Amino acid sequence: MVLIFPSLANAAVVFETDFEDVADWSVTRPVATGTGFPATWSQNVTPPNPGPPKKNDGSWLWNSSWYRAAPRQVISLDTPLATVGENQGVNNTRGMTYNIEVSHDYSTGWSGGSPFTMYLGDDGYHELYVSYRIKYDPAFDWLPDAPVSASQQKLVFIARVNELLTSSTSVDDHSSPTSPTQPAWLPHWMSYISSQPYYQSFRNRSYRSDGQIVAYDQTQDMYSLRPEFYPQGGPYAWPEDGGWHHYEYHIKMNSVSGALDGIQEVWLDGVKMFTKNNMDFVMAGGSTTKGWNYIELFDNAYIISHSYTENVVYPLYIDDVVVSTNYSGLDYIVGGADIDAPAAPSGLSVM
Repeated sequence: MVLIFPSLANAAVVFETDFEDVADWSVTRPVATGTGFPATWSQNVTPPNPGPPKKNDGSWLWNSSWYRAAPRQVISLDTPLATVGENQGVNNTRGMTYNIEVSHDYSTGWSGGSPFTMYLGDDGYHELYVSYRIKYDPAFDWLPDAPVSASQQKLVFIARVNELLTSSTSVDDHSSPTSPTQPAWLPHWMSYISSQPYYQSFRNRSYRSDGQIVAYDQTQDMYSLRPEFYPQGGPYAWPEDGGWHHYEYHIKMNSVSGALDGIQEVWLDGVKMFTKNNMDFVMAGGSTTKGWNYIELFDNAYIISHSYTENVVYPLYIDDVVVSTNYSGLDYIVGGADIDAPAAPSGLSVM
C-alpha cells in the first residue's frame, strides 16, 4: 500500500490538538515483542485494534499515524502505555498520559515507544516547529542514591523518511545507518550520577543523511563542552517542580547538501535555551528536496531510580500539541479564534 498526500508545503499550522475533540483512548503494552509500524498504523490494510487516537467523529486524530509500544518491563504492575481522557490536560482538561516504566538497567529493558507518531507526507517540510505542554508526575525520580551510569529520555523524534511510506518501510528503525529515517533529531534529557553531585542536562543527539551520529561526550554536561549553544548560559536543566511547562523544538534543513546552515533550537516556557545553526543534516552529494516528514512524541525512556521489581511507573501528562512551519510560542492557543488552522488534507489516495 502506498499513500499519496496533497501538498501541504505552504501551510502554517500543520497539526494541532488540545485533545478536547479526541475520544477516550487506551493502549495496553504487548506481552513479549514490541508493537509498532505497520501493525498500529492508521492506514494499514488490516485496521489496527486498537489503533492510534481518534476524534469523537470517528476520524483519525492524524490520518497517517501510529503508536510504538515496547513490552512491559515491571514485574506485576500492568499500566497502559498511553491514554487520552479527562483530567489529563492543563487545568484538568482533556489530555494524553504516557506512562513511563522504571526498569533500572539496560538488561531489563527500556520503557519503550511513542504514544503518537505522525507521517506528514512524502515531500515534508524544509522547516518545522513542534511544541507541546507536558507535566512530569511530582514523584518522578530519575536516579538512585548510589553512583551508577545515567538515566535518559527522548523528548521528540523528528526525521525524514527517505522513501514513500508503505507497509514495508522500516520507519521504526531509528539508529541503523541504512535506516530510511535519516537525517534525524532526537533531543534527550540525560541525568548522570557517575560523580556527585549528579546533574540533569540536555543532549542534542542527531543523525546526518548517511546515518552518521552527531553527539557529544555523554559523561559531561553539554554546556561544559559547547557553551555557545546555550543563549541563557548554564546547563539547560529539567524542570523539577511537577508543574506544566511548554517545550518547542525548531528544526530547519540545510539549504543545500553539504552546507553548514541547518538549524536546531529549543525553547522552554518561551525562553530559547538551546540553538545550533551549523548542522549539515544532508551531506555533500545528497538531496535537500524532501523535508522533515516524520514526528514521534517522545520515544524510549531509560530510568534507573528503581528496580523493575519495585513496579514503579511514572505518568507524563501531555497537552496542546502543535506542529507548524512557524514559531508558535508560549501564548499560542490551540483552536483559538485568531488561528487559521488548515483543513485536514484532502486528495489522499491509497494504492
